[in-house]
Formats: sequence, structure tokens, C-alpha cells
Amino acid sequence: MPVLDPCDSDSLGERIQRALPRTKVVKAFVTQEQATVVDPRAVGGGDHTMFVAGADAGAKQQVTDLLTAYGWSDVLDLGPLVAARGMEMYAHMHSAIGFALDVDEPARPAAVTGT
Repeated sequence: MPVLDPCDSDSLGERIQRALPRTKVVKAFVTQEQATVVDPRAVGGGDHTMFVAGADAGAKQQVTDLLTAYGWSDVLDLGPLVAARGMEMYAHMHSAIGFALDVDEPARPAAVTGT
């Protein structure tokens, strides 16, 4: 299983925001497989939620508009970018579930496949 770093006290989204302070960072897409991001109806008829987080309301609206264009009907704004911490940890759990269910993933760690 890949190492989750940072965890609890920081997120990759927050690190990007600190590195590029004038950039309007929005964390989204991380809790879904890439194919589901662009076609949410491909899984469960689209009956699931996409999360977004960030400091700038306008930037979050642009991401929400993109998600709506992809077919997302349930987008939940988790608030400021600090919420990316939970989103990134969920993504790690999502990967663990995929590995346990032997979901066809493009790049599985050798420790999981035994090769």
C-alpha cells in the first residue's frame, strides 16, 4: 500500500496552495476513479457524491460547473482547503478497497500483487 504523506496535519492541496499562494487551489476528483469522474453514471447510475474544497468560492464554482458538465448532480462543498486532508485519506481508503476487491487498477504496488 502506498504511504499516505502528509496525513492529519497537512494535505497535498494545502502544500500546493502554500507553494503557489496566488493560485486558487480547489481539491476535487480525488475520491473517484478517473473514468467515473468524467462519466459518473458509469457506476451506480451516478448515485454518488463528488466533494470539492478550497478557499475561493469562484474557483470552486468553476470546478462545480465542470463536474455538472460531466454529469454530476450531487457536488458537496466541504468548505476550506483544510478539508482536503479528509479527502486525501478517503482516496487512500478507496485504493485499499480496490486492492482488496482485486479491482483492475493500472498501477498496483508490487507489495499488493506479490510480484
